[in-house]
Amino acid sequence: MSMFLPPERSPMPTAHEPLHRAAANLVTAVLAALAERAVEPRFVPQRDYRSWKRSQQEVFLGQEHELWQHPIEFSSSDWWCSLPAYQALRTVVEDHEVLRTRLDTLVGFPSSLVRRQLDTVVIRYLLTPVVEATRAYRFDRDAFEAAYAAMEAGLLTETVRLVEYVPLLGFDMSPSLAGTSLPDGLTIRPMSDVELSEAVRVMGIPIGQFTSTNSFILSRFHQNALVLERDFPVRSGSDQRPDAAMPSPFDDAARRMLTALRIVCGGSVTYGRPMRLQSQEDFDAHRYASAILTEVHHPAEDRPTLLVDRAKVEELREVYALLSDPRILGMRFLQNAMRRLVMAGSRVLPEDRLIDLCITAESLFIHHSGLPRTQNKREHLVAGAKALLTRDPELETADRHIERLIRDAYRRRNTEMHGDVAETELHCLLDGSTTHDLHALVSDLERLLRRTARLFLIRATAPGSGYGTITRPMTTSS
Repeated sequence: MSMFLPPERSPMPTAHEPLHRAAANLVTAVLAALAERAVEPRFVPQRDYRSWKRSQQEVFLGQEHELWQHPIEFSSSDWWCSLPAYQALRTVVEDHEVLRTRLDTLVGFPSSLVRRQLDTVVIRYLLTPVVEATRAYRFDRDAFEAAYAAMEAGLLTETVRLVEYVPLLGFDMSPSLAGTSLPDGLTIRPMSDVELSEAVRVMGIPIGQFTSTNSFILSRFHQNALVLERDFPVRSGSDQRPDAAMPSPFDDAARRMLTALRIVCGGSVTYGRPMRLQSQEDFDAHRYASAILTEVHHPAEDRPTLLVDRAKVEELREVYALLSDPRILGMRFLQNAMRRLVMAGSRVLPEDRLIDLCITAESLFIHHSGLPRTQNKREHLVAGAKALLTRDPELETADRHIERLIRDAYRRRNTEMHGDVAETELHCLLDGSTTHDLHALVSDLERLLRRTARLFLIRATAPGSGYGTITRPMTTSS
């Protein structure tokens, strides 16, 4: 077998013909040297326990690959250096102002630099595709040209993409809304198999059940993520410092988005562990992600957060933007109310949710402007709620139902706070119906307060608003 390609040119255009020619010569030479041993390439099945693939909506299977077992010669630098074609390729690389900075050195972006060796690139991106295509040590032009085009584009690319994501636990959305753009470059979308596998590896999402050593069940309510993708210029060289990277805006954005999701959509959505991963579509991307090993808080299984209406996406954008307004950040009563509202959504027991929601109501309505200071706390809450929510188009309820709901909720809150024996009593809901179910009472109170929080955000940032001047609570009697 000839060690060099025939002189005809490839029909595929290349950005750097000397590299193309040298790479083809090297692949041909390596295959010829291996073919002289009269041994066919060996392919070995290998199960990857760190890589999971979606089989059904909630069933994931471990992947098994048939891998070419590389000849022992590939591990010897002396063997590579003995090939004239390898030395010729190295000369082409060293003569190119970009290529010489992308091989045999650290490459990536400041927070993720990986050493890229020339022989490793040749094996992984040129030789392996050709051998896997032919199942023999034989040069195949079509397989080589496709592999070379991808390698050349990757070596000469100017940017890499960093994917920062955090799994959304207890959340689901309409498929038509997946990937919808949100402020600050954020998106909410299903995790790819690689992203999900990495979250599983660091225990960043709760697994429902391992059904075997090769499969597990993951609830559909844990398969989406909040994602931020950013482009970075390719950095190379051993003098790069990871701490030179700019601080990521993702942490603050994720915190605000969680609050926005709770206000707009309700439910108990929470976050898994934040992850950072180079886009797997990048050339020579590092396979594994880094993670911040935060505590994972499980959502309430019976109260997932659902995003199914495009109008809710617009509300989500609006609330997320308002949460960063300096006027909002300066209102301690409103910050406290939203913090307690988020905490209430995370509680499992309705009694605990009720206590947090009543604190939310106090933070919101006791500060409502224009109300008298002489009323007791419960009367003040009722007056504040009616002043803000009368004829509200979203709640669509009468003032008397709002009043009864708040009175019933506050009465039950006092029972829980004082350790009294809870009496069996009817609770009024927003639609005017009555129930003994505490869950129903708490759910309607939460709906009322989520609507109130959104109205406060809007009105507090409106021109001429006086909300920003409130700095202390009004004096009330208990």
